[in-house]
Amino acid sequence: MLGFRLLARILVVFVVFSIQVLALATPEEIRFTFDEGIEGWKVPDWAFEKRDYVAGEVQLTEKKVKSGSGALEIKCDFPGNRWTAALVELEGNMDFSPYDEMSVDIFIPRGAPKGFFKARFVMTVGVGWHFIEMREPVELMPGKWITLKTKIEKEELMVSSWRGRGERRLFKHIDAVKKVAVRIEYDASPPHTIGGRYHGPIFMDNMVISSTE
Repeated sequence: MLGFRLLARILVVFVVFSIQVLALATPEEIRFTFDEGIEGWKVPDWAFEKRDYVAGEVQLTEKKVKSGSGALEIKCDFPGNRWTAALVELEGNMDFSPYDEMSVDIFIPRGAPKGFFKARFVMTVGVGWHFIEMREPVELMPGKWITLKTKIEKEELMVSSWRGRGERRLFKHIDAVKKVAVRIEYDASPPHTIGGRYHGPIFMDNMVISSTE
């Protein structure tokens, strides 16, 4: 009987210890709620010098949120007669190796041209500041919150969700992410797919980098 009690106590201690180790080994998610500020997100300086990049001021807003009390508002001016994009980014030395996916909620107001807006993640990685981007963008629908989501690949795959070759591969620089960005594209290619001009805001909320394990 004494031996059984001793074994039971050892088992309880082992289970508690295992749970504590698991808790320590599980990475916390990185979450940007934009409830209290823009949290370092901005339009990069180089984008203001490019004709095809049309984002202007970035600010905190309470006008349109997915959850919480705030969201990021990006003021844009899409001409509608060529490919253009609005890009916001976060710069820093980031290690994505503990994480498996990232997502963000994006809202384009009702009344914007339909069938033209898409979004994708782009990143700058490694000591060589290599540019990589999502292979397939997600279509945005005016008047609805759409979640942009992708996997963070830690190994070489036969079919990658990210576009890039050689050193321009995410898994090679997973612990050296220099920039993570959201690019909203207006895919108008004359003469067949000319849309209307959109001069107005785009809203972004709940940028999350997380582990699924």
